[in-house]
Amino acid sequence: MSDEPASDRGFVAEVEIGVFEPGLRLRVPATEDSLPVARQVLRALGNSVAAEGEALEDAELALTEACANAVEHAYPDGEGFVEITLSPRDDEMMVSVRDFGRGMPPGGADPPGGRGHGLVMIEGIARAVEIRGDGGTEVAMTLAMGEPAVHTVDGAVPGVQPAERVIRRLVAVVAAQSDMPMDRTLEALLVSEMAARNSLRRLVGDRARLRVTRSASIVELRLGPLEEHGGAAAVMESDVAAIGPVVERLADAVRIERELVEGVEVEYLVLRIGPRARAPAM
Repeated sequence: MSDEPASDRGFVAEVEIGVFEPGLRLRVPATEDSLPVARQVLRALGNSVAAEGEALEDAELALTEACANAVEHAYPDGEGFVEITLSPRDDEMMVSVRDFGRGMPPGGADPPGGRGHGLVMIEGIARAVEIRGDGGTEVAMTLAMGEPAVHTVDGAVPGVQPAERVIRRLVAVVAAQSDMPMDRTLEALLVSEMAARNSLRRLVGDRARLRVTRSASIVELRLGPLEEHGGAAAVMESDVAAIGPVVERLADAVRIERELVEGVEVEYLVLRIGPRARAPAM
């Protein structure tokens, strides 16, 4: 994940998620815009493992409170980021919220003018809470997920690939925070859904990495690592009769980036979506 300051690129959210095991790591700026992003990613992962609705709502509250503390207190003199790890296990989820700044003081007490009730709320919700302070602060929580539901909160059926669901929800919340018109926001969701579905079959390894960048009314997605020609194949497989490749038609720009990973060249599919709808083909 990138260490470049968020302000240089706008809002940047990065997620790495297992394809076969539904655990993930999310990295977001230490800003208030990141709170709904973290909540929606947790909800998407919880839906994918059929978490019980009320337990999932409680988990969202605990996660939001831990993230809000990091946003408020971690970086008083500048910018930084928050790293969130989510690991579902049986009927619970292991959640870690870590900053690399000042964070919570030792013992979890809020600094003057702080939230005060934050840690108390987290302890009231979580099965277990541990606060670690080493190069920042980490709040590690064990959160109940309840009895698995047959049908989840948003109608998802257990077994739907978690990576695809998380990617779709992440893009949705970041795009909704932009100045992009509603019609283009919906098109951005369609593009991301089709690109994710087709790309995940061409991953190198078993972990997908997505970076979503938002600046004003532009959203950019970077998805991989993909096998050779995997990016082009993912675009072409979005083809619809009489329309053509939907991803190519709706995105303002499509490109392939290459990089070496442990000596192997891999691809990343990069899609840029701006505020104006594409003109229909003649």
